[in-house]
Amino acid sequence: MIVVCLAAARVSALAGQGNGPIAGVVLDTSGAPVAGARVAVESKAGAGGKPARTAETGVDGRFSLGEATGTEGTLRVRASGFAESVTPLSPGAMTIRVVLQPRPLTESVTVTASRGAAGVDTAASATIVSSAELLTSAAGAIDDALRNTPGFSLFRRSSSRVANPTTQGVTLRGVSGSGASRTLVVADGWALNDPFGSWVYWNRIPLAAVDRVEVVRGAAGDLYGTDALGGVIQVLTLDAERPRVRGLFDAGSHKTYRGSGFGGRRFGNWAISAGAEAQNTDGAYVVAEEARGAVDVPAYSDYGSGFATAGYGSGTWRATFRANLASESRGNGTPIQINETDWRQFSGDLSGALAGGFWTARVTGGSQDYFQTFSVIAADRQTERLNNDQTIPGDFMTAGGQWMRTWKVADVLVGVEGRQTTADINETRYPVVGAPVSTSNPDREEQAASVYGRVRFTLRPDLSLVVGARGDHWESTRSKGFFSPRASVSWRANDMASLQFSVARSYRTPTLNELYRGFRVGNVLTNANPLLEPERLTSVEGGVLVGHGRASARITAFHNVLDDAISNITLTTTPALTTRERQNADQLGSSGVEVEGDLRPHPRVTLSLFGAFTSAHFTSTPKQPAIQDNRVPQVPRYHIGAGVIAETPRLATFSVQARFVGAQFEDDLNELTLDDYIVVDASASRPITRALHVFLGVENLFDVEYDVGRTPVRTIGWPVTVRAGVRVFLP
Repeated sequence: MIVVCLAAARVSALAGQGNGPIAGVVLDTSGAPVAGARVAVESKAGAGGKPARTAETGVDGRFSLGEATGTEGTLRVRASGFAESVTPLSPGAMTIRVVLQPRPLTESVTVTASRGAAGVDTAASATIVSSAELLTSAAGAIDDALRNTPGFSLFRRSSSRVANPTTQGVTLRGVSGSGASRTLVVADGWALNDPFGSWVYWNRIPLAAVDRVEVVRGAAGDLYGTDALGGVIQVLTLDAERPRVRGLFDAGSHKTYRGSGFGGRRFGNWAISAGAEAQNTDGAYVVAEEARGAVDVPAYSDYGSGFATAGYGSGTWRATFRANLASESRGNGTPIQINETDWRQFSGDLSGALAGGFWTARVTGGSQDYFQTFSVIAADRQTERLNNDQTIPGDFMTAGGQWMRTWKVADVLVGVEGRQTTADINETRYPVVGAPVSTSNPDREEQAASVYGRVRFTLRPDLSLVVGARGDHWESTRSKGFFSPRASVSWRANDMASLQFSVARSYRTPTLNELYRGFRVGNVLTNANPLLEPERLTSVEGGVLVGHGRASARITAFHNVLDDAISNITLTTTPALTTRERQNADQLGSSGVEVEGDLRPHPRVTLSLFGAFTSAHFTSTPKQPAIQDNRVPQVPRYHIGAGVIAETPRLATFSVQARFVGAQFEDDLNELTLDDYIVVDASASRPITRALHVFLGVENLFDVEYDVGRTPVRTIGWPVTVRAGVRVFLP
């Protein structure tokens, strides 16, 4: 496919007849218009000199350079977030379609690394996934697309489309041990992690509304607190600075239907936007065919989510209000096992100028209702009975503020934050004989208050030092205080290479879910533990970023030590039931290397490569000698991937991704192995009109049956899936 794309890309579709103006449109690889792109014509004789004509694309991505009789040279297009495009020109009237490829690694600038205050270079440990890359990927959900970034993994390998949401804990760099997230996931600065259990609802942000996703690996507790033990993932949505409408509608295998949309525009000092998404799917079987019985059915997933924002800005201040609603219903693979969630969140922020800097104050609050059922399944999987159900209503609130100022040699950021989470845990057990027994654990509460700061010193033009720290006070089952410092240094050795080194200390407090809620998956029962202590992470990392011409690469080495690691420890095992409990497993260590690279052999083709090689073991476990030196569960030794995006003027935009994931263990005793696997995804899209594009995507192209879990029954991942649909971009 790559050879065909490269050959087709060499076919010129730009030359016209006669003399006339140069005009055209600039798009990204998904077909969306790129506004504000800088377009310049450079004459052949004056290459490198002053451009003969310049223009900027409008909100619809279109540009015109007026009369260009006899023009011969190059058309150069630059836009923030994209690689530069250079197109040869020949004399004659021109109507040009320019498709911009993703930015190279050397141009990655994030706001996540500075808590949204301003974009900063993070040479060693940040990955940017653009909206165009998400839309051209065959993946059906954001978390599936993020599997093509180094070090990213969920507690289990299953897609969030069919997995129980409580297993959707995000891990970076092998800092794991249980299903809870060690990574903070935020949308426009607000946490997507569930406040009760820290799992992530990826479908709360409509795909059509996503501008980009930033993945910052490494401890970020100095800015983001206890949830950011292993890093931060931020989903940034489109703004309303210019009028736009985006729509995505597709249908596919397993009777899957999805609609996603976004719209926004500015009216004077007001800016409004809204997004919504809904999906229904009959789902797929989660139990391997050889183990299925009469009770096994496809795991369905139906959800709807939406948000609306309204902002007003005047002079030096701005206010924004946002509301977010979500509801989902899931079947977990048998008739009895289901779960439902209803989510409501409201937030507001106010910002302005103060003392030569910029301040922001934010508050958010909301509530959710969570319901789940559990069953006992016979050994032959022919029958099941209801074992218990849980109803967990909860409320949460977060408030904070920060101030940032930039001087000639230093950038200063300081802030405060406080949060509170309250939940009732109501459970009903259904014994084989006798009446149901209901219990309640009301008003379980967690509170946290913190103050943080970070200073970036520009020691000289090629050398910078960043130091930061955060102090937290946590109250739940006990009261604890933490200090999370971090220091990093970046050096730009020359135009081709940059180096970075950092050291950090960070903490993670146990969630209310870990402290108070037990659960059952298959024949594995995991008990809660109200005596859990917080985890403490010490991390060191160093990396180099190199770039030359159309190629760039980044290599990062890291070493993490997690003390009092919270893990699911096996207590007893019988043919009918395995019992585990969340316990502090003393210490685990995680060391490894991450590699990322991109190459542009042709202006219309981008090749990418990534790899994460991780060694994660329980290194000192006097409290649990049975797991000493065992590998940390759910962490593969290697995770390797490659991809290509190729655009042909007369055909379509093609995208292919492949990933190879190494074997990992389901359990702390390393007795249940999840084998390695290779999955290939492919997609293609083609414009029908300026605003309408059709696309086709195939996940798991070769229908590989790969392990997701062993409970101890073998469960499997998402099978081959074909999706087709349309994208609409207005203007």
